[in-house]
Amino acid sequence: MILLLSAVILGILFGLFSGFSISGNLITVLLMILVFTVGVDIGLEENILQKIKASIKTILIQSILTILGTLTFSGFVAFFTSLTVKEAIGAASGLGWYSLSGVMISGMYSPVLGAISFTSNVIREVLGILLIPIVSKFSELGAISIGGATSMDTLLGIISKNTNKKNTLVAFGQGVVLSITVPLLISIIFS
Repeated sequence: MILLLSAVILGILFGLFSGFSISGNLITVLLMILVFTVGVDIGLEENILQKIKASIKTILIQSILTILGTLTFSGFVAFFTSLTVKEAIGAASGLGWYSLSGVMISGMYSPVLGAISFTSNVIREVLGILLIPIVSKFSELGAISIGGATSMDTLLGIISKNTNKKNTLVAFGQGVVLSITVPLLISIIFS
């Protein structure tokens, strides 16, 4: 945990002060390698197809609860900020997918709310990096929820390291379901 947190902090500081730039394509390739290696690890599991079939119900329930929890608690933000309930829920409807939600909300509603959505979803991912190792000690499924849509890509390695293989499969499934849901949610909220 401390090593992971240190790496994130050092990366931020290096990025701020070095002027070093990493191509977006390189980041995508590295992310694909990470997802591929976790996929290989899952694929090495015996009877993987039966395990996927057995996990479908858990994946759907996990996804629904993550969506409902995110939208419910984001609605409370309206009581502490100048955002309306619709705006607060809309900003959180990215479910962690900051690159899509920020752009969609900026185009459909407001650039300011798009920036808020982008920032809040980036914070969700950073909190996932920090909290998944801690929360997984008490509730592996709860830890997976923190990641939202990013539980299938950027946070999958951390989830894989801190949960069992069955729940790593659930995390990947949750990420897929939430990624499909994000554009629908944003369109419904801001149409």
